[in-house]
Amino acid sequence: MFKKASFLLLIVGLGLVSCSKDPISDLSNEESLVYITNHDQAANFSQYKTFSIVDSVLIVENNRAGTSLDDIDRAMLQRLITNMQNMGYKYVSRKDNPDVGINVSWITNTYLNVYQPLSSYYGGYWGGYGYGYPGYYDYYETSESSWMISMLDFKNPKTTPAGKTFNVIWDAQIRGSAIGDQNLIDKMADSIFGQSGYLKIK
Repeated sequence: MFKKASFLLLIVGLGLVSCSKDPISDLSNEESLVYITNHDQAANFSQYKTFSIVDSVLIVENNRAGTSLDDIDRAMLQRLITNMQNMGYKYVSRKDNPDVGINVSWITNTYLNVYQPLSSYYGGYWGGYGYGYPGYYDYYETSESSWMISMLDFKNPKTTPAGKTFNVIWDAQIRGSAIGDQNLIDKMADSIFGQSGYLKIK
């Protein structure tokens, strides 16, 4: 199991000074949350009646993967079940051939960025020392995590030479500095369903 982290920004050698309030920096953790939802425009959600959900959260960190079932994972899975039931779907075991399946993932991507600051030393003409001489590089690492929830169509599988495949008919991504706050799990799960009214079947 990999340790979960939301946003980590380490900047070396870069100073930012401002005399005015920064509307982004002044957001609370809860206000930083961003919800992105999408669905298959051709999907007829009224045909689906039952659902199942994974029993653990898939953790994907760059090129590594594993599973997790800690307190925050359990809280997210349970709240997703509650929201699906409120939308009119019946929760069943994966052995009972559900119409749709819910996958839940925690995805972390880490990037190494290169920054070349402009030097205050300038030769004064094009050529010679040139603009920004001497040149050097600063490095900073950006790590961003997000929740990813997907709904797969088990009712209408597609058969390929490799076996059955299932279309993703709805997905949601939750981003922000507070995604690891267990106290906000209900709000996060409720919000993605709140902006996906087309899922409601009752």
